[in-house]
Amino acid sequence: MPGGRLTREEREHIAARLAEGLGYAEIARQLGRPTSTVSREVARNIGRNGYRPAQAQRVTRQRARRPKHTKPPGSPASPEMPAVSDELVAVMTAKGMPPMAARVCVCLILSDDSSLTATDLVRDLRVSPASVSAAIGYLENQGMITRQREARGRRERYVIGDDVWYRTWMSSVQYHVAWADAARAAAARLEGTSAGDRLAKMALFFDHIVDYTRDAGERWLELIREDMAD
Repeated sequence: MPGGRLTREEREHIAARLAEGLGYAEIARQLGRPTSTVSREVARNIGRNGYRPAQAQRVTRQRARRPKHTKPPGSPASPEMPAVSDELVAVMTAKGMPPMAARVCVCLILSDDSSLTATDLVRDLRVSPASVSAAIGYLENQGMITRQREARGRRERYVIGDDVWYRTWMSSVQYHVAWADAARAAAARLEGTSAGDRLAKMALFFDHIVDYTRDAGERWLELIREDMAD
């Protein structure tokens, strides 16, 4: 059925046709499926040696057997949580994020529902309210968190949504656009010189990065939306 999950036979058909060099659109036409279904299936289950239909089928069976339920509040923390937290904070700080902002970000990521109040953060991180406030300000400026007022009461919750990495990825587009524009303008002013040629190539490079970043981000967003619709 076009709207149902892929069967084992369909997955094997996809693998065989990919090996023959067929494109997603042609494979989808043969199966009577949308092209996006085939591209999403391959993107989810591709490995070092290409598309893996057997693994995809196993994952589908496991999902079908998994009971659907909402995670209860206050679910017990894994004993691995402290080590995981330290490792994630180390990665973020190594990439230039202020240490306290990294700790707040990771604390939100590892929380039960990806949201906490300022009081929660002060308690969990054992730091001052001023430190939390400064970290929150940094993360908000980076577009990584949002605020939500609680239904009852005056407290605000700080939320790190499922789309945070998409938004963070796409925010880099403006950075690369600025580089491309600056290089292009400088190349025009220095036209006919070796420096002008170098700047023109620089502009082309950043134009390529902008196009790639936008396309990759939009493809990811499409996959997430389709996954949620299943």
